[in-house]
Amino acid sequence: MRIAYLMSAGLLPGAPGRGADGREHDLQLAALQQAGRVHGVDFAPVVWNAPGTPWQDHDAALVGTAWDYAQNREAFFETLAHLDARLPLFNPLALMRWNADKGYLRALAQKGVPSIPAVWAERADAAAISRAFETLGADDLVIKPRVGAGAWRQARLHRGAPLPAPDALPPGPCLMQPFLPSLPRYGEVSLLYYDGRYSHAARKIPRPGDYRVQSSYGAHEISHSPDARERACARAVMAALPQMPFYARIDLVRDAQDRPVVMEVELIEPYHYPEQGPQFASMLVQGLLSRLQGRSQVPRS
Repeated sequence: MRIAYLMSAGLLPGAPGRGADGREHDLQLAALQQAGRVHGVDFAPVVWNAPGTPWQDHDAALVGTAWDYAQNREAFFETLAHLDARLPLFNPLALMRWNADKGYLRALAQKGVPSIPAVWAERADAAAISRAFETLGADDLVIKPRVGAGAWRQARLHRGAPLPAPDALPPGPCLMQPFLPSLPRYGEVSLLYYDGRYSHAARKIPRPGDYRVQSSYGAHEISHSPDARERACARAVMAALPQMPFYARIDLVRDAQDRPVVMEVELIEPYHYPEQGPQFASMLVQGLLSRLQGRSQVPRS
């Protein structure tokens, strides 16, 4: 069985500026290929927007490390729609569309999922930012694009400070949340699920003086055993999703009262943290085969 593993061109061997992203891509793909060989599955890396790709040579498609999709969203989803009409696609297309806009966080909060308060705006202009400071009662904001990944065009702003340059702010619709002091200290916890089954967790710790948890900003990851409250919060997120995903990464942080709350739900192209959960690849491959062979029985938590 041949699975198209969708990736971005910037992660190809020899591409300039691969850096930490390139290392993570290599680790994740190697783990999947090794597990795949045990079960007769070949994960073939394919640049998602490469012209002339012979999709007919593949049995299914898995979104892997397509980490440039947010800057090419329309073309990306055109490719996924093309694939969805021809091949089994993981995750399901409708679920990935739902997950591509951070408006899903508002939907989860409305279902009672523990969440960070947010103000939503069409643009991160002075009026919207001033309103967010007042509405949230915060002196320190994080401003994020509704469509974005990897802290792209994300900004942190203190009350009374000059606005960042326009190209350092979201280019369109955005959300604004209070900065959580736990982030530099505790970081962010990621829990990984396959076919609804928990696999492992990693805790991402920013480098000193920063709050961003991506390795490209100097953060590092450690293995993590989620406590009962983190597991409960993640289960609440999974239960509130529109449908059970094949794979899911639930990112949690601690609020001002030290309670776990959802930061992100990654259903498109998450990094799976293979170093903290080497068993993930076997779980993913076996779940993939079960789904393709119609044998999957997906639990709700």
